[in-house]
Amino acid sequence: MLGDLQKIIGRSDQYQEDDFVHAANMLLVNQFLYAERAGHRDSYFLVASHVDYFSNLFAAIGWSLIYQPDEAYLGILPKGEQRFMRLKLDESLLLLCLRQQYEQKLESFDVEAGRAYITTNDLLTLYENLTGREIPNETRLKELLSLFSRHGVIERGKPHETDPKNIPLTINPAIRQVVVEDFIGQLEALCEERDDELKQQSVTTDEAQVSAETTPSTSQQVEVVADADVSAAPDAEQAKDTDAADRETDTANAQVVSEETR
Repeated sequence: MLGDLQKIIGRSDQYQEDDFVHAANMLLVNQFLYAERAGHRDSYFLVASHVDYFSNLFAAIGWSLIYQPDEAYLGILPKGEQRFMRLKLDESLLLLCLRQQYEQKLESFDVEAGRAYITTNDLLTLYENLTGREIPNETRLKELLSLFSRHGVIERGKPHETDPKNIPLTINPAIRQVVVEDFIGQLEALCEERDDELKQQSVTTDEAQVSAETTPSTSQQVEVVADADVSAAPDAEQAKDTDAADRETDTANAQVVSEETR
């Protein structure tokens, strides 16, 4: 690879070795680069003009280079067992909602340069309607948006001063690379699992009530332990409760670069 790089540099009067190193690091850090973003532009065009070199470079470490010139972005995706990063349930569900919203806007021709637009209020309403779950609290939502923004899936805008909590979001076309094709099936499966859990809790509750009604002691209290509803927990404990409630859940497949691999 070093020999190939030296040959390229020898034929170029525009780029130096440091430029290639910087572009590769930009891909590792951001996963996706967009031509329209000022901070990405130079690296995007360098990689775009040397696709074969960077394809071979990342293939050597088990990653694929994705180049979409029509939508002016490129990125990298891990291969093999590292292809999927396990996400917590709320991360998976919100990511799937973003993909659903992107496809809906695409079908209605409501996209600009491959990008769809939504606000956090609309996204959370969709999340609640599709999943039947309580929406993430403000702190957790910021964590989720930071995660997806870091991987180049969305971009956050500046909210209007009259509605500071309603953040404008840009859904980038890379969402179709990150979320696998069967996103609707995954969303339905995850929601069905949650419904099954709630049914089981309901049965447990009914059994506990029968036990309480037939016990000789009228003062006896029966406590039914259900899954934690993190949205109802105090703010200071919500992040901790979210981790505990979601740790054992199945997750959707998201083709993102794990932080641990960087």
